[in-house]
Amino acid sequence: MRKITGDEIRFFDENGYVICKRVLHDDELECYHRESVRLIEEIKSEGPADKWCARGPEGIPYYLTYLHRHPNDFSLRLLAHPFIGDLLCRMVGPDFVPLYEALVFKLPGNGSSVPWHRDGLPAPNKERVFNIDIYPDHSTVDNSCVWVVPGSHQWENEKASEMIRKGREEFHLPGAIPAEVEPGDVLLHHTMVLHGSTVNKSESLRRVVYFDNRAFNWNEKYGWHHPIVFEKRCRLYQYALHHRKQNPYPSDDEVFEYTPPNGMPTWNGSDPIDLHCPRDETPAG
Repeated sequence: MRKITGDEIRFFDENGYVICKRVLHDDELECYHRESVRLIEEIKSEGPADKWCARGPEGIPYYLTYLHRHPNDFSLRLLAHPFIGDLLCRMVGPDFVPLYEALVFKLPGNGSSVPWHRDGLPAPNKERVFNIDIYPDHSTVDNSCVWVVPGSHQWENEKASEMIRKGREEFHLPGAIPAEVEPGDVLLHHTMVLHGSTVNKSESLRRVVYFDNRAFNWNEKYGWHHPIVFEKRCRLYQYALHHRKQNPYPSDDEVFEYTPPNGMPTWNGSDPIDLHCPRDETPAG
């Protein structure tokens, strides 16, 4: 399996994003295509997934939250991809815990825009907090790829807020570039880098799965989420790794071995798994 390179990590640190080429193989892409289209059709027909799908500024569905909780055959195996575990160990630390996932899609002809923004829950001490964005489609200027402002992850809030304001009046910001990708590519974007996209007016569907990840020790420091969220998510990641081992793709040639962080539970194979694991969960009572 492919691994992220040192040059790619250095590019990310300098620019706040990096595109890693040709990570997914065709067999995994085929499953991703099939299952994501089925979920999108479920949303379009106002099926069960629709109530979990956010709308963009134009009122168009585009953001399916908590992807794992919607029955499918690809998202847990995607999370367990060895490329993801390896890069998180090296870029976040061995005490990483995957915390959230979403399927974002731009429907053909009138796919939702995403205004310029930074993502939430920043790290005050400039830890590497980023999303892993996994693409099954060509994402180009024509079908409304994400644009980024390289280096903006290092800007002070005042400058970033002013540029976001300008970008919501006129999309094209100085220095912004399109992050165009091909099927099977992975884009890493820092939560503080300015990014956004326009309406998709092309005839092609554009999809991406986002994984958000944090280190356990960072949460102890900043208190983003209740510890129960990390506990459940840690079990869920171990379950995902087990699931991929039991249901490998033909192209799989290795597995990622994960050791839960000190203080986090070890999933023993009979523990119940919460496929939802809401980020705002607190203990009952």
